[in-house]
Amino acid sequence: MIFETIGFVTFASVMLGLVLSGSVKGIFGIGFPVVAMAILPLFIPPITAIAIIALPIVVTNLQQLLSEKNWRKIVYRYKYMACFMLLASFLSSQLLTQISVELISAVIGFALALFAIYSLFNFTIPVTAHPAWQILAGASSGLLSGMTGIQSTAIIYFASLNISKNEFVGGVGYIFLIGGLGLTIGLLNNNLLNSSTGMLSLFGVLFSVVGFKLGSLLRPYIHSELFKKLLFLLMLIIGMKQIYQF
Repeated sequence: MIFETIGFVTFASVMLGLVLSGSVKGIFGIGFPVVAMAILPLFIPPITAIAIIALPIVVTNLQQLLSEKNWRKIVYRYKYMACFMLLASFLSSQLLTQISVELISAVIGFALALFAIYSLFNFTIPVTAHPAWQILAGASSGLLSGMTGIQSTAIIYFASLNISKNEFVGGVGYIFLIGGLGLTIGLLNNNLLNSSTGMLSLFGVLFSVVGFKLGSLLRPYIHSELFKKLLFLLMLIIGMKQIYQF
């Protein structure tokens, strides 16, 4: 049934893309939706790609959050950010059926470029965990998440805070989980996550987890800094190309 919808070659290409995306997350702890949304739209429409990565985002980041011992404290500390992330990602996902594919591609390009620029140059901004900053970060990241699945500003926000590595990993996992839930609910509400895309998304969970495990095993053997720079330079080129084409 799935192969009849998109074809075996397309299915295999998409799932391989998710394995690669999961591998990047396994190596660095971040980057799954960024890599996925750089690869998947090469084979399927961007809206379909967003629907497919929704469930993998939820599952992988739930696992990432619960892997931290102090996850309950993280959930409580970033509750304001989570609330606005959920609301903004749900609302922005409702725009997917109202705007052109070209505009969606341009927004994806912007999110890719923003993430790549941060990753290449490690810029930070003077922020705190104050509710006002959380609301701003949650709303802006949710806006991008609901339209692209990519949560660039959340990464920049957490990286700019003076927090431990464990809290960073747990916080990113928590907020990405919430953004993924908002996106999933929104996609269900406008029927973009239906029987066909839902089944593809479930398969996507399996292949993403396989990729994550593979990345975890490869992590000790990869020169991470060089790999990271080349990967995010490619993300920047793809992102700028999508913006230019708009």
